[in-house]
Order: sequence, then C-alpha cells, then structure tokens
Amino acid sequence: MMDIKASHIDYITFKSFLRRSFYVVVWIFLLIIMPQNLSAQRYEHLEKLVKDTEEMKFPEASDNGKWLAWYIFTSDGTKKMMLQSTVDKDNRQKRKDIDFIMFVGNHLVIQAKDTLEYLNPETGKSLFFYHVKKCIYNKQQNTLMVLYTEKEGNRLEVYDDDTNLRQTISGIQHIYSEGEETIAKKKTGDLNEALILNKGIFEGIFSTRDELSNVLPSGMKQKGFLIQTGKKGKTKLCNISQDKKQYIFDGSGYADYDQMTLNPSRSDNSIVLKLGKKIPPSKGMVDIWYGTDFDLKKHAKAITEFIRVDWEPVSGKQVLMTRPGYFGETAIGNSRYLMYETDKQQVDKMDKAGGNSFDRLYLWNAVTGTYTLITDLRKQMVISPSGKYLLIQRENNWQLYNTLTLVMEDVKVSAAMIPYFTSEKEVLWVGGNRILEYNLATQRMKEMFTANDDSEIEMVDFTRTSTELGYGRDFRTADIKKSLLVKITNPKNSHTSYASLKNRKLHIIQKPTLDEITEFKKMNQGENYYWIEENYNKRPRLVVKKGKEDAKVMYVSDQNNQKFEQAELIKISYKGSDGETISGTLYMPLGYDRSKKYPVVLHVYEKQDYMTKRFLRPSFSNPTGLNIPLLMEEGFAVMLADISQSDKGAGISALESINNALDELQKIRNVDMTKIGLMGQSFGGYETNFIAGHSNRFAAYVSGSAVSDVVRTYYAYNYHFNAPDYYRYEGRQYWFKATVAENPEKYIKNNPIMSVQNVSAPMLLWTGTDDGNVSPEGTKSMFIALRKYRKPVIALFYDKEGHSLSKAEAQKDLTLKILDWFNYHLKNKKNIPWIQKYTKGAQ
Repeated sequence: MMDIKASHIDYITFKSFLRRSFYVVVWIFLLIIMPQNLSAQRYEHLEKLVKDTEEMKFPEASDNGKWLAWYIFTSDGTKKMMLQSTVDKDNRQKRKDIDFIMFVGNHLVIQAKDTLEYLNPETGKSLFFYHVKKCIYNKQQNTLMVLYTEKEGNRLEVYDDDTNLRQTISGIQHIYSEGEETIAKKKTGDLNEALILNKGIFEGIFSTRDELSNVLPSGMKQKGFLIQTGKKGKTKLCNISQDKKQYIFDGSGYADYDQMTLNPSRSDNSIVLKLGKKIPPSKGMVDIWYGTDFDLKKHAKAITEFIRVDWEPVSGKQVLMTRPGYFGETAIGNSRYLMYETDKQQVDKMDKAGGNSFDRLYLWNAVTGTYTLITDLRKQMVISPSGKYLLIQRENNWQLYNTLTLVMEDVKVSAAMIPYFTSEKEVLWVGGNRILEYNLATQRMKEMFTANDDSEIEMVDFTRTSTELGYGRDFRTADIKKSLLVKITNPKNSHTSYASLKNRKLHIIQKPTLDEITEFKKMNQGENYYWIEENYNKRPRLVVKKGKEDAKVMYVSDQNNQKFEQAELIKISYKGSDGETISGTLYMPLGYDRSKKYPVVLHVYEKQDYMTKRFLRPSFSNPTGLNIPLLMEEGFAVMLADISQSDKGAGISALESINNALDELQKIRNVDMTKIGLMGQSFGGYETNFIAGHSNRFAAYVSGSAVSDVVRTYYAYNYHFNAPDYYRYEGRQYWFKATVAENPEKYIKNNPIMSVQNVSAPMLLWTGTDDGNVSPEGTKSMFIALRKYRKPVIALFYDKEGHSLSKAEAQKDLTLKILDWFNYHLKNKKNIPWIQKYTKGAQ
C-alpha cells in the first residue's frame, strides 16, 4: 500500500524545494541585474552631466595664422573638429565623428574613416577623396600625399597644396615621414622598391627582390639613406648616398642581428647602427635561474640584445662601440665615445633605479683604445654640438669638461640653472630668476635678464637630442637668432606667465596668471601666439594674442558645465612629517548650505597641487576611479591632501602628515569630522592601507592597486619593470634608505599588514588582475587579513586590467562603485545590495 503520510511529506518537501529554487533563481537574477539597474537609477543625473561634457585638445594654426583647428573629445569616445577664424570670432565651423585633422598650408585636411576632406576655410569649399588609407604632408617640399586603400590598388597621389596633381604611383605598401624626409615602399610582383620625395616628386633609389624591411635617412651631413633588406632570415644593410652610390655594410660578424635603428653619430662621415637580436626565454622543462644573472627579464619574456657599430660607408671602417663591462655607448664624434662602467657591486641591472646612486662615466678613444674616467655622474649632463664639451651638474654648481684636453673645471653658475648651447663655444643659462650668456673660450659671463622677484624661468624653445646615457644626459641647443619662448613661474603665489627672448631682451606675451596654461605655441607669422587656459572654476578657453594686441578668447569649452565655475576651493596649510609646510585643497559641494556639515572624501598620494588648476570636468573615464566633480555632485566635499617624507618611513610620514591635515580640516565649520573617507591608488593605496591600521578618524577607505606588505614585496619580482622590487623601497617613493637586513624595524613599523587587525572602518579594495607593477596578490593579502579579523571588506578584481584601469566600462564601474561606497558609509544610503550582502556579519 501507498504510504500517504510519506507521500504527503515528499509533496511538501518537493513544494518547499520548488519555492526555495524559485527564490534562489530570483535572487541570482537580482544579483545579476541589480548593480546595473541600481547605478542607472541612482546616477541618472550624473549620466546626463557626463554626456554633456567635452574636452578640447591639440590646437593647431594655419600657416597664415588666420585659422585655428582643434579636436573636441566627447564622453562617448567620438571626436569632433572645430575650425575657428582668428580674425572673426563668429566664423566657426565644425565636423562630427572625425578621426584626424591637419593643416596643409592654409587649407585643412579632415579625415573621417576612409573619406578625406580638403577644406579651404576662406571660401568654405571642399574637395573630397574617397577610399583613403592615409594622408601625409611634407611642409618643406610643399607636398600633399594621399594613399588609397587596397580597393583602389594602393594608389598614391602626389599634390601641391593647391591640389594640383604632380604624380600618381600604384602599388604603394607603406608611406611615412622620418624627420624632413618622406619615404615610400612600393611592391610590383616580387620587386620591392624604396622611393623618396625629392622636390615634390617621388623617385626610386633602391630596388630588390628581397624583403624591404627598413628605409631611414642616414643622418650624415652628405645625407643619403640606410636600407635594410632580408632574405631567408638574413639581414643586409646598404647605404645609398645622395648621388645614389651603394655601400654595403659588412655584417658578417653580426649575422643574428636582424633589427636596426640609428643613433646620432656626431660625425660627418659615419653612421651609428643600433643592431638588435631577439632572445626568447627558455621554454624547456626547467628554467634555470643563476645567482649571477644580471638581468632577470630574460626569464620572463623575450629580450632584445643590442650592440652599436660606428660605420663609415665610404671607407668601410667599422668600430664596435659596445665594450665588455660598459653600457650606454654614445658617439660624440672623431672616434670618441661616452659610456658608463658596469658597477660590479650591482646584483641586478635595476639596483640603481632607486634614485640615490651615480653612474661612473668614461671617455673611450677608439683610435688609442684608452679609457679615461671623467666623473661619477649623479645629475644632468649637457653635451655640446660637436661633443667637445660636457657641462656636468653638481649639487651646488656646474662643471665643464673638455673631451679633447681631458680637463675639468668649475663654472660659477648655480646648479638650479640649465645650459643650452647656442654654438660650440657659447652657452645660454636659464634658471632661477636669471638668463645668462657664457663664452667657454673667454670664460666671460654676461647677464641678459634678471627678474625682480622670486620667479623661476624655464626654457620652452630648444632642441634636445636624446642619447643612450639616459634622460637628462643629452645634447641641448637653442637658436639665439630666433625668438625663444620661456615660461616664468612664481612658486610663492603660483603665478605663471610666458615671454619671448628676442634680440637678447625679454618681452612678456602673457601676463602672470593663476590659470593653468597648456598648448602654448607660436604661429608662423610674426609674434603671434595661442594657448589654452583653464582653472578649477574656469572652463578651458582657447586664447590668441597677435603682436601688441590684447589677448582674445576664441572659444570656451564645456558649454553645458558652466555650473562648476561656481565651485569653491579652500586652501589649508599644515606641517608634513618632516616639518615642511605643505598644503591641502578642499572642494565644497556646489551651492552648499552654510548652516550644514558635509562628509569629506580625502585623496592621498604625494604633492597634488598641480591638480587644482584643472577645470572640474565630470567624467566616467577615470583610471583610478577618482572624479572630483562627480563626488561634489553627490554632496561630498573633496580634499586633496599632500604628504611629505621624514626619516620615519613612508607609512608613518603619511599618517603624521594626514593627521595634521585633519587637525586643520576640523577648523572648517561645514565639515562633518565623523564622516571622513580616505582613498588612494598605488603609493596612495599603500598610504591608505597603512593609515587604516593606525587611525580611527575615518569612516571608510578605498585602496587601489596597493602594496599591503612591504617585507613580502621587498624581495618580490616586479613584472612591469622585470626586476626585483627592492630598489623601490630603498629609494623612489618609499625612501627607506636601507635594506630590510640593515633596518628591519623600519620596514616592520611601516608595514600595513602588521596592523590590519586594528582597522576600524570598512575597506573597499580594487586591483587589475594583470597588474605587473603592484601584484594583485597584495590586494588579496589585504583582503584575507581583513576577512581573518572579520573586518567589513570588499575586493574588486578587474579582469585583464593593469595598474590603473584602461577600459571605459571598467573605469565607469569603478567610479560608480566608489560613489556607492562613500554614499553607503558616509551618507547612510543603505539600499545598495552589492555592499549590504558582503558587509553582513562583519564587525
């Protein structure tokens, strides 16, 4: 017989199971859709705010100075073009959904997908080209080149700037400009040709049935081109002189080197070849790491090994510049080379990257084979055009080294001044509040200009030629015969102005201002200039100044965000950990009620004053999730708080600096000191992690891409720099100035993970899963430690993102989740399920 009771129980159980299953399905469905719907509903006003935002970038001027064109970047990722008359403010044109703009003389090229428009701004008439792949303009040769797509047979049309057709060539695979030269590669069947633009017409200089890999200007005084070809994995190099003579490089000793670039030779008759070969990492069953390995990168990825060869094509003479035990080989002419000696005390090639080190500089004479120690180089070095002189920056002054006589002597010029060679023997010194001229032969110093205040002058117009010796150790020249642009700043009042140095006199172009000035450029005609100016409460505007006329505003951006011009900013001064007077900047919500108190989101990093002159532009495109105007719009005050370093260590320095900032912040009557949130990313995330374990003054934290354990990561491998991480802690931002072995107590005292049990406010952690700079394991460790002690914590791991977020959808998600986090914890808006679910049950 059937057991009715059992059946009834089974029925009830089955019914209960269905009910539970239904709720589970509904709950899963809600979990999937809630965050998206929640964000859309709660932040519709922000969506509209961001949609109406625009960003003005990259203005350029026509040759006659009558027209300016620039890009407008919109929130949906598209670009617009704006074209403005500098004569008639009301004469303005625009194009939507464009990819590229470029002035060709006084005409404007506008490309949208494969359609090219050639616009005459004066008449408004346009000529259109279709199925276009690329457009290039060679200004020196007054030549416009239009390359069509494969559908059009890869046809190249060559025009003057009035669009008179000069030449048509089919089968062009590639066209590019290198310096003043324009080079094209043509393919007909299995024949490859190298073409160069000469007096507005392309002419062939070389042909081969091998692969045509590279065509570069030789850089020699006699001009010519260096051509790289390849067949069955073997590379050949050939120099083509201006009269089309061919000189083959004997590369028999460098058979495996199949990459080629050029370095400056500083010689009329030679070329410096930089040859490279790719060495793949070991992929066997076992990868063996030796304690004597100097570069661990080779174990992580393929590396390119380079050598440099100084080659005289006519004589065939070769000098292998790369020497065992040396690096950074730089030619200075006449068979003389500068190079660093490899420090045999280094364990890893990145050991000196912390910033508190020097490079031992040598002069190598290839003729005599002798090495001469020049100096231990710690700061900048500027090389004269011919390489005869080196100007070397010391702690308090500069020194002059003669590479021919091998004599070093002091130059009585402050280390704050920067030299620019105006000839082989004359130097223009710019810096502090002075501009000086110095003749190296006579040793006579002449004062050209001195400001009457604490201004600091900086050269804008100069030519820098980089070297293998690294940044700040290069050739630097300025043409004193031209009008040179200089920037003048006053650190005491933060004023900035620009001036021209003409006929050895300084002429003010733009008067001192508190605004941020960018894109400051000279037009081709006369003393005419244009720039973009903005401030936190001043929408970006494009300004033109012609001669002695007053500056005129041509265009004001962000028409729909005028309300942020009403923003209020409060400056706060306080002491840093080292006793230095530093500052914080507090933005109040728009139109805030003076009778109320407001929650504050405090952002920490290092010095952040540079951010305070930027217009408050609402955006979801935030790589670290911080957007000040969106927080203001949500009713938060936002504070950018500076920190300064003391010998106590990075964590303690940040804690003491921020505590002093909070002491000053509490003096502001409209701040709710019970509702303060702290956020930071990278080094700012480390500071946030440390402060969270040593403070009870914050109600919530957000920490991104952050170190949580300095002891663990001190010996970790950094996949961004492909080197051990310890150099960052001994120098750079953390500045512990000692190894863990030398001062373990300092590392432990400044280690966030050691005090995580004391965290007294909820933490939101985030990182990219592909972050090679600060491993995501640091975020996981912080999460696990907080979870261990039942602290309210959520961790966000963004898939395939790096140290900061790059994808638009990820940036928006993080921005909104940070808004959610602070709304929940600082404004008590509790109806946010993704937070409620994961904070339930935490202390």
